Amino acid sequence: MFPHVRAAVDSGEVLLEWDGKNGTPPKPLVKDKYASERRKAKTLNFSIVYGKTVQGLSKDWGVSLGEAQELLDKWYSARPEVLEWQ
Repeated sequence: MFPHVRAAVDSGEVLLEWDGKNGTPPKPLVKDKYASERRKAKTLNFSIVYGKTVQGLSKDWGVSLGEAQELLDKWYSARPEVLEWQ
């Protein structure tokens, strides 16, 4: 959904998780560096499950209908199986 976050993870620039028993992480965690994107993705996940529309997402996030639709389309393109059970 957010190519720049995926690129950062794939390149090792950030870590998805870290066990605190091992001390301080050697690189920033996704949840810290990309908190805004992570929050938006989590909101989108729950919004889809509970049937929120593009209009609702647009209003909640303060973005245009086109931007909300684009994010929704990206989400579904990564998870086409969800459309099958909706």
